[in-house]
Amino acid sequence: MTSFTASDLAELDERIYSRADRVVPMRDVFKGDRGPNVIGLRHDVDDNKGSFGTALKMAEWEFEHGYSSTYFLLHGSHYWGEAMLCQVPLFEELGHEVGIHVNALAEALRQARDPHYILGEALSELRSTGVRVVGSAAHGDDLCYALNENGEKVLRFVNDEIFSECPRPTVGRPGRTLRDERVSVRIQPMSRRAHHLEYDAAWLPRHMYLSDSGGHWSSDFSQVADRLGDGQLHMLVHPDWWGEAFVSQEVVV
Repeated sequence: MTSFTASDLAELDERIYSRADRVVPMRDVFKGDRGPNVIGLRHDVDDNKGSFGTALKMAEWEFEHGYSSTYFLLHGSHYWGEAMLCQVPLFEELGHEVGIHVNALAEALRQARDPHYILGEALSELRSTGVRVVGSAAHGDDLCYALNENGEKVLRFVNDEIFSECPRPTVGRPGRTLRDERVSVRIQPMSRRAHHLEYDAAWLPRHMYLSDSGGHWSSDFSQVADRLGDGQLHMLVHPDWWGEAFVSQEVVV
């Protein structure tokens, strides 16, 4: 797995984070903190070895540097369980927001269960820790894709389609039925308010976007750094790719 190092973290801090007026969680962006030199920062904690331990180390590092962000935790992941839930309040104690990384449609295909029930169950478990969960972000599960006749990956659904506020007409019509092997799941969009959620991070307005998905920056890092202040930047940084940056801090793997 490709990974970023301590020097990459230092460069990220020097060239982007430290030059912003503020680095804030996505909940603050939703509430209106949308200044051109304010960075909205989120972390999708995916289902890879060491991801949750690295997320905690990253949260500590951000706290020490005066930054706040949102950590979207993936229900159904290998780290989801009693041990994780006991540590979830640490994110809020460090000044961060906790959100839900939604994978309900994919999990519904795996479990042959109602996706809204799956999401509701996960939110109940997460909120039982005492943290306030009002934000979501869709997970790009492998089941979201299919291979066409040329062997190319084609997007067949996005997990945020479970919400009526997140239609994806270019992907498929709302209310369609998804099929995987012998399982069929109908997408029945409901308002995110039915789950007591207020926003989806991907649908918040922004001027620039930078993500490390796949272990590589989605845009030219230098160009984004040079344009900082032109308009609000939203960043998605996956702890999965940053374990090497915190080796000296004994990340749990």
